[in-house]
Amino acid sequence: MTNRQKTLDMTEGTIWRTLLAFFLPILLGSLLQQLYTTADAIIVGRLAGKQGLAAIDSVYTLLRLPVNFFTGMATGATILISQLYGAKRREELDRAVHTAVAFSAVGGLILSAAGVLAAPRCLGLMGVPTELREMTLSYMRIYFAGFVISMVYNVGAGILRAIGDSETPFRVLAVSCVVNILLDLLLVGPVGWGVAGAALATVLAQGVSALLVLGALARPDGPAPLRWKEVRFHGPQLKSILRVGLPVGLQSSLFPIANMTIQACINATGTDNIAAWALCGKLDLLIWLVADSLAAALSTFVAQNYGARQFGRVRQGVRTTLWMTLALVGGIGLVLFFGCEHIGLLFIDAADRDILPLMGRLMRFLAPLYFLYVFGETFSGALRGGGETFLPMLLTLLGTCGVRVVWVLLVVPGSREVLPIIASYPLSWLVTGIIFGAYYWHFQKRKF
Repeated sequence: MTNRQKTLDMTEGTIWRTLLAFFLPILLGSLLQQLYTTADAIIVGRLAGKQGLAAIDSVYTLLRLPVNFFTGMATGATILISQLYGAKRREELDRAVHTAVAFSAVGGLILSAAGVLAAPRCLGLMGVPTELREMTLSYMRIYFAGFVISMVYNVGAGILRAIGDSETPFRVLAVSCVVNILLDLLLVGPVGWGVAGAALATVLAQGVSALLVLGALARPDGPAPLRWKEVRFHGPQLKSILRVGLPVGLQSSLFPIANMTIQACINATGTDNIAAWALCGKLDLLIWLVADSLAAALSTFVAQNYGARQFGRVRQGVRTTLWMTLALVGGIGLVLFFGCEHIGLLFIDAADRDILPLMGRLMRFLAPLYFLYVFGETFSGALRGGGETFLPMLLTLLGTCGVRVVWVLLVVPGSREVLPIIASYPLSWLVTGIIFGAYYWHFQKRKF
């Protein structure tokens, strides 16, 4: 199949079929990443021991912050390129693609250098135990040194999705995951490099994925073929990428802070509550993957049709995505409500079954309310596709992060029960859904 055949023009065809065809590879790719993360933890835990696992986990949240930021920044390139592709403005599309690749390389190099230099200080800020510091430092330095490779892959995959190709990034990710696991087994095991080997395996696998994505972009039969000699910054395109991407990057980086606040409250309620909540996180993972993947598909759909000035199709696509997401999330929630304790047995040892009733109580509280998350995520995806990211960032920080932090400060103090703490989640989904629904209604009257 040629690259042109894989490209999906979302400005034509049956809307729900178009969205479904684009959404499925994104969802499968997200599931594949989760599978790899689990396999990576098993390999490191078994071959490098609990210290190796602790060394990685002690700085995991810190490492995710710059990853989240630049992944959000890549969204700026994706949206701009989707709009230009939908508008059939080939010359500007060409400049945007080459600018985005240049941005990924330069931005990645800057972050890699900064991360390697700041790594020792970061260990102190994170309070990493003395016995883990040397091991963790080597992991962080290798991980940050290879961040430029990760940036190139993420931006390249975003460009492919922007022109309607979600299949190639999924295939590349599948190859990368296999390479990563094989290198983990080799470098952590027989070679004996421990967590440093795990970090090197990740960087090398990301190098493979970056090369494959760049190769796909360079195919001459593509809608915007990459030409190495023309990779440079173009002022108007760079400005648009930063304008759209910077708010998404900031939102993606700040969002985990509110969740860390909630987790700290749960940690204070005891081991059983921590374990039960962690088990809930394994069971409802598919909820977030489905909603987020459909929102990502909608962003590309809206961007292409917005660029093509097909505003009626934009509005219909938003409605279709909303109903599709509600149906899928509702179905998953129904299964979790009635079967959570049976499914939970797959994730825990027989000796720990005593946490299942507590997990079941938490899950049966949340399962009927997951649908509230859908509205904020869907409308946010639609607004991003229309190029509006700054105010949605503020609305998310207010409706989601703000509500959770205020709830923790005013309601939670002194509570030894976990249910009042996690009630902040559906409350924040409700508030976020209402304000995003109101803003989308106002925005689409002006723009769609």
